[in-house]
Amino acid sequence: MLKIIKRIFVKGKILWVSAFLFLSFASKAQNESLKFYIQAGINQNTGALGFDSALASVSQLVSDINALNGWQVGFIIREYHSETQYLALETLYSSNETKLVIGPPDSLGLPTTQTLNSQKIMLSISPGFRIFRLIRGQAGLNGIFELNNGFQESFDSFKLAYRLGVGLDIFKLTADISYNASFNKSFGVLDGIPLSNSHSQFLFTIGYKF
Repeated sequence: MLKIIKRIFVKGKILWVSAFLFLSFASKAQNESLKFYIQAGINQNTGALGFDSALASVSQLVSDINALNGWQVGFIIREYHSETQYLALETLYSSNETKLVIGPPDSLGLPTTQTLNSQKIMLSISPGFRIFRLIRGQAGLNGIFELNNGFQESFDSFKLAYRLGVGLDIFKLTADISYNASFNKSFGVLDGIPLSNSHSQFLFTIGYKF
């Protein structure tokens, strides 16, 4: 029963994103103040999985945690209220990996590692401003939906985060650097290992206006 409910919930999220995309295209056709961009880029984790500080024995089981850089793809819509003020709505699909070094090296001196994969959908809303129709700055809220079953069962499937960013517009191209961080960390057991999970990363994206 729980598996059925979970499948319905995941499908509901996908349908919600699809409906959002459809309505965005429809709105753009009726309102020239809306700018639609397809974008992609890479992200750098600055805080992901960590040791549960309440369990000292974990540091004996896991000797190191390496959060690897990932990638994201999605779209963004900016609604301009004037030449200098706008509201940005963004949807991104993000993928990341975290490598755990477990225990001491083996007989050959090689470390034993385990790679954990995380896939997310991030929905953000950010008011912003623009200078000289070229440089932008924005800040807002970011909802993070975890899609990986292992992470969903071990940690919170939804996190609320904040976002700060700056960007540059050149003709039909747009480039952004933003920082996302969740307000709170969560604790859980992933693959038998007690860990904490805190979302924090820099995102670098390049987009094209349609």
